[in-house]
Amino acid sequence: MKIKIITLHSIYNPGSVFQAFSLQEFLRGNHYNASIIDYRPIYSRIGKNKIKGILRKILCFRNEKRLKEKYESFIQEKMILTNRCYQTYGDLEKRAPKADVYLAGSDQLWNMDYDCGRDNAYYLGFVRQGAKISYATSIGKKEVPKTEMDAVASKIRDFHMVSVREKSSSEILSRRLHREVSWVCDPVFLLPARVYEDMSRRIRKEKYIVIYLSAGSELLYEIVKDIKARTGYRVILMGGNVTRCECEEHIKDLGPYDFLSLIRHAEIVISSSFHATAFSHIFHRKFGVILPEKNGERIESLLNLSALGSHIICKKEDIPIVYEEIDYELVDEKLGVFIENSKRKLIHTLEELQKSQGAV
Repeated sequence: MKIKIITLHSIYNPGSVFQAFSLQEFLRGNHYNASIIDYRPIYSRIGKNKIKGILRKILCFRNEKRLKEKYESFIQEKMILTNRCYQTYGDLEKRAPKADVYLAGSDQLWNMDYDCGRDNAYYLGFVRQGAKISYATSIGKKEVPKTEMDAVASKIRDFHMVSVREKSSSEILSRRLHREVSWVCDPVFLLPARVYEDMSRRIRKEKYIVIYLSAGSELLYEIVKDIKARTGYRVILMGGNVTRCECEEHIKDLGPYDFLSLIRHAEIVISSSFHATAFSHIFHRKFGVILPEKNGERIESLLNLSALGSHIICKKEDIPIVYEEIDYELVDEKLGVFIENSKRKLIHTLEELQKSQGAV
């Protein structure tokens, strides 16, 4: 069976590339001919704030160049892409690659706060023949305006199977579509930890904590101050061009391998990122989360599932939770059931489609 995945695979963001890679590898590991549609719309190169994105590329040219090299190297090495690179929806609609099944992948593809959420490509609007499914696609927020939810629902009514990454999204869409919309795990959980361990290496000998946040805050300042006072660990800030907290090292050209390596060997991970939190679970790290102002639902869903919601830091008094040992044997047991159910849901759907289509 030939499967074509469309997702945010080429954004220079660790979570985007790892979720794309992981879904592709899981499917290929289950003997499906899966590859990623190399769809790179112009807006994906600049970001949500277009003026800021253009200025960043100009003012931080060297960092941006090194960043691009690291990500493109990972994409070319680890992903199986279509021969054609598509830059517009119109091009995709005219020359769509052939497949038995088209899969809208993970990440915030259906979040209308972003350009991708308003792009029909991620609702498989270009498909004329073949089954449509989604896996762990995200709306990204708990409160969705009715007009946006109506728009999403209308675009996916003809999907054979719909699955999403947040519990709240599954409940809302199930009611709206009058059918089951499954809540499933992010693709990075579909692969065993050893896959990511093999892609990481110790790049700092001393003990350190890593910070990976989209914005600085007074709370972050207090967290760093507390950890430095208690442990004396080196503070490494990952990503971005703006130094958002006091640190000994700021890695501005953070590539995918850097991201994995630094999290795997950190003493403590502090982030506002879903995938930094996910890999803290996978690598069994101590961690704390500062929820982002928007789109924190996916992190909360994960932490509720792993029973580690107490690791959300809302105030100074919450900081001591980052020093506590985590019973990862129990966490793995809780997550394991959910992960296996997610795998079964996806594979069962594909087996059904394979039988109905007689595809090979």
